[in-house]
Amino acid sequence: MNFDALTLAAVRSEIEDRALGGRVQRVASPRPGALALEIYGQQERHYLLVDADPDKPRVRFASRWPRAGTQAASPLLLLARKWVRGARLVEIVQPPAERILDLTFEVQGPEMAEAARTRLIVEFIGRQTNLLLVDEGGRIRDALRRARGGDGRRRIQPGAQYEPPAALDLPAPAAVNPEELRRSGEKGGPAWRVLVRGVRAVSPTLAREALARAGYAASVSAGEVRDWAPVLQGLGTILADAARGEWRPSLVPGEGGWRAFAPYALTQFEGPSVAMASMSEALESFDAATAAPEPAKDAREERLEQLIASATERATRRLAALRKELEESAAADELQAAGEALLAFGHGLPPGTREFEHEGRTIELDPRRSVVENAQRYFAQAKDRRTAARETPRRLRRTELEIGFLRQAADDLARADSPGVRQGLEATLAEAGYGTSKANRRTAPAAARWMLGTCQVRAGRTAAENHRLTFHESAPDDLWLHARGVPGAHVLLRCPDDEAPEAVIERAASIAAHLSAARDDATLEVDVTQRRRVRPIRGAGPGQVTYRDERTLRVAPRKPEDVGAERIA
Repeated sequence: MNFDALTLAAVRSEIEDRALGGRVQRVASPRPGALALEIYGQQERHYLLVDADPDKPRVRFASRWPRAGTQAASPLLLLARKWVRGARLVEIVQPPAERILDLTFEVQGPEMAEAARTRLIVEFIGRQTNLLLVDEGGRIRDALRRARGGDGRRRIQPGAQYEPPAALDLPAPAAVNPEELRRSGEKGGPAWRVLVRGVRAVSPTLAREALARAGYAASVSAGEVRDWAPVLQGLGTILADAARGEWRPSLVPGEGGWRAFAPYALTQFEGPSVAMASMSEALESFDAATAAPEPAKDAREERLEQLIASATERATRRLAALRKELEESAAADELQAAGEALLAFGHGLPPGTREFEHEGRTIELDPRRSVVENAQRYFAQAKDRRTAARETPRRLRRTELEIGFLRQAADDLARADSPGVRQGLEATLAEAGYGTSKANRRTAPAAARWMLGTCQVRAGRTAAENHRLTFHESAPDDLWLHARGVPGAHVLLRCPDDEAPEAVIERAASIAAHLSAARDDATLEVDVTQRRRVRPIRGAGPGQVTYRDERTLRVAPRKPEDVGAERIA
């Protein structure tokens, strides 16, 4: 079913009516790529779900607060909690006929001189569906799916200026000539496709409905439509109702649930549609009926999820504190100068003085202390800052490596395909100091292996397997592949005579992209280098490496069987 621009407009109208001006009280992530916001407005709690799943994108209200997932807190979730939690929803924008929703939140904390604004932007554009946090200056704080840009693509990275997606160059319904649609239909194919390709913001569902209201079957071929004017008239009626805010959310019953949804009455199906109170209610009912049952998790898997999630959140908070500490360390010279100024010029200050002006600078004093004690306090603070300047960068780097290790562990668990792999991951985490598990593997399982023609592809399934595969089970001339900038498997490619055809390298790169945390992206960058160019990072966890002399391929993530690989282990 199509979550199209018209459906989004109906939900946008609901948000404006119920939550505009409300304050965000909670922010959670019920599953990867989704955010849930509890907004208190008009003396009522509203639960807004924003889901950037390319296969089933959604923005809608939920009838109850969704159960938060146990995956590790993502950087996007932590930033949303920082900039959106406690803020008021002050503006909602949907560009005309676009599947983009731009929510602006305003927050003013006790330490903030003025209110700050953050935009939560959701873009529903196929496989590139994305969720972004943007500051009031238009710079990206972070995004669910990052992109390096280049070759005409947008750059989606923290700190980059946000650019909206390019709009499709199609005419609005009122500007479409029926004769042009007739000529397009002469090429054959279904009639609904002519509307989708020839009119702005028309989805397959909307196109079929326009045909049905003109008296045609929804599956009619383009060649059978002799007069497109009634079709455009039916389309115009639907859009005119939407422009006036006259929404008629509906569902069509199907076998065992619901067959279709729309923000207007559906006539293209046999039998009547069922009117719903709101578009959100229609979407929630449809999703509940079509949701696949979640696979049962064993106790070990749930315990590992909780362990990784809590450890990642602690490390992320520690990282933020260290970064703040590093910023403050730059004030050591100023603190030293303040202490020296007090000793040199403050000897005549009366007891109880709270401030001392010196060379245009105000030096704050503790009125309970003497001038000498205040100077010593400034000297002690300067010493602490200098110590931080020496020690904090090392602690910062160690914490960054720890977070990288934990994110890799979270991805390893998501890809784990057997109890043995999960047991191995549990042992790796215990060895790294997380949890108290005594899990041990009597024999280390071999890495996953496939054949691509005469070439062998091997991939690690956990961080420990990645380390063993790369540094103990490889040859220096093996090709080493890894998804760029995201957690994922180390992949090795070995071909006879060390000659790997380019087509095979690209297929192996697609496997490496699939075996990464960004496997749901439409395309992904994968680095390729010789194994001899890969080195472990000193002091880091297993599987964390640095490498050089790489080249980068942009490929679509694909399962091994989809690129013709034959599993051998």
